[in-house]
Amino acid sequence: MKTGELLDCPFCAFTDHDHYFLLQHVETIHPEGGRPSPFAVREQPTHQVEPPIDEMEGATRTSSDYIECQCGEFCLLTELESHLDMHNAEDMGFDEVSRAAAGVAAPESTFHPGEASSPRMEYPVPTPPHIVTSDPSRPIPIKSVVERSHRSTSRKSGNSVRDFIGVLRHSTSPPSRKSSQAARNRVPRRLGRAELGPHAHEERMPDWLRKELEIGAKIKVTNQITPDGRLLRIESIANEVRGVIPVIAQLCEQDVAVSRAYLCHSDVTHVVKLAKEGGFCGYRNIQMMISYIRDARSAGHQHFQGRLPSIIQIQDMIEIAWDRGFNSLGRIETGGIRGTRKYIGTPEAQALLQNFGIGCSADAFSEGKELPTHERLLEAVEQYFLASCPASDSSHKVFRTSLPPIYFQHPGHSMTIVGFERRNNGSCELLVLDPMFKPSPGVSRFIGLQFRTAAPEKLLKAYRRGSSYLRKYSTFEILKLASGAPERAGWRGL
Repeated sequence: MKTGELLDCPFCAFTDHDHYFLLQHVETIHPEGGRPSPFAVREQPTHQVEPPIDEMEGATRTSSDYIECQCGEFCLLTELESHLDMHNAEDMGFDEVSRAAAGVAAPESTFHPGEASSPRMEYPVPTPPHIVTSDPSRPIPIKSVVERSHRSTSRKSGNSVRDFIGVLRHSTSPPSRKSSQAARNRVPRRLGRAELGPHAHEERMPDWLRKELEIGAKIKVTNQITPDGRLLRIESIANEVRGVIPVIAQLCEQDVAVSRAYLCHSDVTHVVKLAKEGGFCGYRNIQMMISYIRDARSAGHQHFQGRLPSIIQIQDMIEIAWDRGFNSLGRIETGGIRGTRKYIGTPEAQALLQNFGIGCSADAFSEGKELPTHERLLEAVEQYFLASCPASDSSHKVFRTSLPPIYFQHPGHSMTIVGFERRNNGSCELLVLDPMFKPSPGVSRFIGLQFRTAAPEKLLKAYRRGSSYLRKYSTFEILKLASGAPERAGWRGL
């Protein structure tokens, strides 16, 4: 669509040059069924300072509109549907998926010193979110690409409003942070909301949130009797769940639609956000990478003894890495992150690891003339796992390797890749740990057990990111730890 083209509302005579303003008009003036739109602007987030006009040069309205779910996370407007879908998956109860289970066996192993038990976490049920914009006096902008196709639709039809809004919401994705290599080849500029999130220009996070992050998640200490009669002290942290990867491996084995699956090292803790903490997913993924380094005793593990570093500590680590010249353009691009809620990405994760002498390499995938971007990403991840497994071995369906996990970034969000699967129909999916969502009660119930379930695909839904999800984005970044860690080339079939 041409910039500046006058756009018409398909339901009345309203017009506007900004295609994003059009959708808010539709949702506010023409709500489906006459009900107020749940996406209308209600309030402006606190502790946020908007940038001067000159700082917004190069940024677009397209990429600066976020929705705050009741879970406390700000997500891009285009991700609302999948975000709520994942909330449904994380609430998948054990009874829902196990009613017809063939049986559950005894735990597959005894307790190990220092191993946290699986916590049962309570989070609020998500309610209709609200949109955050930079100017509460103006309607929220949403991209329109279909004004002609909907012009002849009845103005009284609730379905027409819903369909029109639905198409607009899924029509765009914002640009991602540039890779560190690309950053070295360009003049650095101060990034905005598109890259750093809704709090891109705040000077400090709210005091209550900083205090919450400093205290950290609730810690529970219990005593367990081991099979040999010893008393074992078990410390569990409410937002850290160990033992998820072996459960995923068994679910892949039991899903008849899966032809081959690969999992990384099982010593990766699923770290999830605290309720109401907001967009610290990048930090949570760094914590997951560190959990592997620490527990698998990979290169650099001596720097991460004891509990995982907090978000506040990770901010200090990144700032120190910048001081020492590692991806130091990040300070210019972000304006500094210490004590703020600004989003971080691959360059910051890379800087932190390199400052500790931990080898890692970043790869960026963007639009080109070859395969679609998401297909090249899937191909690269598959090759990563295939390199440690014998391609000729057809006796196993699921391969549990000793490979480290992969830091994975797409516009607006990051996750940790812990596996890859190829289905019988030829399609492929990433297997991820998403810090935005806790393990479902069904998955938590299976941790530490050998089990069988009649509905493995339902429990796997929260961990799968396939083409239908990935094709919404035109850029991706991944960060892989360098080879050479203990047992890195090993693998075993399930």
